[in-house]
Amino acid sequence: MESAQHVECEWQQIHVMSEKGKAVTQITLDDDYNLAEYKPDILKIIEEKGQVRMEEAKVEKDLVRLRGVLRFEVLYKSSKEDGHFNHLQGEIPFQENVRMEGSEEYDMVFVVPEIEDLSIGLINSRKLEIRSLITLQLQLRQPAAYSLATGLAGGETEQVQVRREEVTALELLGQKKDTSRFRSELTLPSNKPGIQEILWYSLQPRALESRMEEGRITLSGELLIHMTYRSSEDSEQMQCLELAVPMQTQVDAAEAAPEVLSWVRVRLVSSDLESAEDFDGEERLLQLEAVLELDYTLWQERTLTLLQDVYATGSDLRCTAKDVTLQQLLVKNDSRFRLNERIALEDGGQVMQICSCVGTVQVEDVTPGPGRLEVSGILKLKLLYIAANDEMPMMAVSETLPFNEVVEVAGLDPAKSKISYDLEAGIDQLTTALLDQSQVECKAQIRLCVIVFENYTVKNVEEIEVVPLDGEQLRTQPGMIGYIVKNGDDLWNIAKANRVTIPQIMELNGLTEESVQPGNKLMIVKTIG
Repeated sequence: MESAQHVECEWQQIHVMSEKGKAVTQITLDDDYNLAEYKPDILKIIEEKGQVRMEEAKVEKDLVRLRGVLRFEVLYKSSKEDGHFNHLQGEIPFQENVRMEGSEEYDMVFVVPEIEDLSIGLINSRKLEIRSLITLQLQLRQPAAYSLATGLAGGETEQVQVRREEVTALELLGQKKDTSRFRSELTLPSNKPGIQEILWYSLQPRALESRMEEGRITLSGELLIHMTYRSSEDSEQMQCLELAVPMQTQVDAAEAAPEVLSWVRVRLVSSDLESAEDFDGEERLLQLEAVLELDYTLWQERTLTLLQDVYATGSDLRCTAKDVTLQQLLVKNDSRFRLNERIALEDGGQVMQICSCVGTVQVEDVTPGPGRLEVSGILKLKLLYIAANDEMPMMAVSETLPFNEVVEVAGLDPAKSKISYDLEAGIDQLTTALLDQSQVECKAQIRLCVIVFENYTVKNVEEIEVVPLDGEQLRTQPGMIGYIVKNGDDLWNIAKANRVTIPQIMELNGLTEESVQPGNKLMIVKTIG
């Protein structure tokens, strides 16, 4: 039996990252925490905060195994003899298995943790109850390389006709998760007393911007520090300090260049703030270390001319094709909006000073619509302040602000095309102003960063088999026919169906361009050879 003959193709390779699936799971943590022996008794909890650190995400067949830690901190009131206020911190490990149909060992999974709720209650003066609801968003991605047919290895001849299609597609250059450490040494303002003990601090990245350079990604912005500490001059005196620290850090990325398209997600995973002595031996220096996690994806835009169809006038060419999904960028932009809110303070005496206002943005729903994305979520605010109250000189209050915003996306039509997107929410600015003894006005500028892709499918020719024509069938077919153009016809389809070339049809019918209209009459002379 003779082996089938094939027409060899020319190929171009393109690397892509396809999204295999998404999953959302929630973990409830409930644990008790006993104070260390050296810590004074707890009379009342003032403030708490938490942070999730993912330590492992292992992909298996239809399963993702997760392991992480909830790190919590508590500011609490102790007795006057113990200095009024103290601070503690601890960790709760967790593990979770998430079923993801179709996952394979070599797939990549990206996990975004978010603390939905953190409640720390007092069981007794030496024991705390820690309860937390953590949401984990998983995105499973699969790297792939497609070999796309772009032409025939022997070139186009009069007997073999080729139709090509030009497409624009994004090629994946690199996708990686990396960390960057930022260190800085700060000096207390001259009008502030030295530090005896840091009781509480918050560190918030603001107005972060990423810039692609040759072989690296540069991240710039500022770190906003709010710190409450015990004065070295008077141990019962609480001091509040706000510092904005300019930040610039870099990570190596071999594929990075100014012209590439990038998407960079940045998350503060840990921080440390300690006091140190200056040259005079006073605790007036602050040593800051922050660890930032970068999840970045880099693409380049390519224009490809793909082999769309092929036929021969003297033989039957049978194409085997497979659908391939490619992406093109629809839009990448930043949208900003403002939120203003008045927060009522607890009736605890005259407010002396606002210590800190910390905010976190949570996106709860994104709905694509014609020309836009509708985004809804909440801004969580925590306010810490000092009041003229001997029993409770430090107090805290929380507020949740809902928002609904529209991000304009020109050309977006979910009904006509399949899209995918990433959205990142952050805070550019957050300020507070004391209106009176019972109200504080908070002003926030929220930034929504969005990147939207259009996913489209092309048929990629994988194999072309040559089948000889049936001579008897050819002899019985008419050599000349008249043809009336129908809806959906073009010269390619007409020429292919009748085994002639487009130039032959155009010359015979006196056509100067390839376009034809329904109802046009054509004369076709078949010439096999």
